[in-house]
Amino acid sequence: MKKNLYDKMQSMFHLMAHDYREIGPLETLIYNLARGNSFNMRVVGLEAIKRFRRENPGCAVTFKPNHLSEADFILLAVLFREHGLRVLIEGGSNLFLDDIDIFRDLLPKLLGSSFHQNPQAASPLSVAHYLTRRGAFKVFRKPVALTQPNGEEIKLGRKETLSLTRAYRQHLVMEKEMYLTFPGFSTVRSSLLDLLKLDEVKTGRTYTGKIDGFHHLPFQMDIEASLDTGVDVYIVDVNIAYERVMEDENFQELTRMHEAGVNPQEIYLKDIGYVVHRFLADKRKVSLSIKFGEPRKIDTRPLKGDVLGTKIKFAAHTYAKETFEQVLGLQPVFPANIYFSAFDESFNRLPLRIMREKIDDIRDHLRHLAWGRQKQRVDLHYVLGYHHQIMSADEVINRTFEVFTATERPVTTLDGDMFVVHNRDVAAQYRNHIAHFFEPTKK
Repeated sequence: MKKNLYDKMQSMFHLMAHDYREIGPLETLIYNLARGNSFNMRVVGLEAIKRFRRENPGCAVTFKPNHLSEADFILLAVLFREHGLRVLIEGGSNLFLDDIDIFRDLLPKLLGSSFHQNPQAASPLSVAHYLTRRGAFKVFRKPVALTQPNGEEIKLGRKETLSLTRAYRQHLVMEKEMYLTFPGFSTVRSSLLDLLKLDEVKTGRTYTGKIDGFHHLPFQMDIEASLDTGVDVYIVDVNIAYERVMEDENFQELTRMHEAGVNPQEIYLKDIGYVVHRFLADKRKVSLSIKFGEPRKIDTRPLKGDVLGTKIKFAAHTYAKETFEQVLGLQPVFPANIYFSAFDESFNRLPLRIMREKIDDIRDHLRHLAWGRQKQRVDLHYVLGYHHQIMSADEVINRTFEVFTATERPVTTLDGDMFVVHNRDVAAQYRNHIAHFFEPTKK
């Protein structure tokens, strides 16, 4: 990025900048209690990242995870802090709400009016300020007009939002920070685009459990920043996997609200409120897996000479594709993934005998599968019994029923000798989480 453009964008960093602050023991305790109430957590590969950072303080590190839940942000942020890692996390600008106060508006609405009496309510703390102080920085995905405290309005068009994000990425790399961005996207259709037969790219969290790839643009910014600053940038693959995604049943409501043109602020409150209540609910804990790959250095040596822009873009596509495959390869298999994969595409009723046969076929496929160009073995940690053999069909069914049937609105039940899915959208989530293991590897 040319210096004059960087200097211009730097003057607007306050529109998106992080303000990383340490958190107190009480806040840490609350997060740990909420997480412990919800998940049995397994972390793989983080110790190697800590060791790498100690040995390589003079580089920048970018984490690239999949994105299944709004809880990803919270869980990763808390995990990094627990392990003494300063990691800045990118968040969509729609989350940074200046006109909603944590203590006066959000907590009373979500948890009860008694929070109005909280002594901290006397000190304003907006959602935007809270996220910023916890190390989050904004990304603007579309043109926006921002009103400043002095009443001045700053308008950012598509070109300015892109330039501002590029400049801020360069700033992070220059400062040798560790930072996390969510590069995933999925192709979705809206009613109008359906008529036109055009696709729309939805970036960020997936509502269906299916991610179509990693967008090349975040990787392109990483490469440009490394070239412009001379600082090495390392990519870390991150896979976060839930036995049950906290807001799986709420995605249908969020989609309906989006299609109805509901105010984004109302959608956000509905979204975050559901997640908070799920963290606090008295329920059976489910498993959570967070896995980190080995840091891979972005090789900038070939990116010289003529047609540099084309070379950078080509390299960005390559890194995006490789990282996406690595993240998918880290995906563990949960019993529910196998169970819901046994149904047909429409989740029609399935007789008990056929269900057992299909589960056995899937078990056999996964047991022998070496997936991807790297021929990775599939992570079967959650479907192995005490004898290190993959669960039987009945054990897979039993665990799925423990998680998805013992609720007010069961996702699946047994009707006579027929298995029935009552919520196909939720069931599709868990089939989609491992769908790539049943697709031919792309060369």
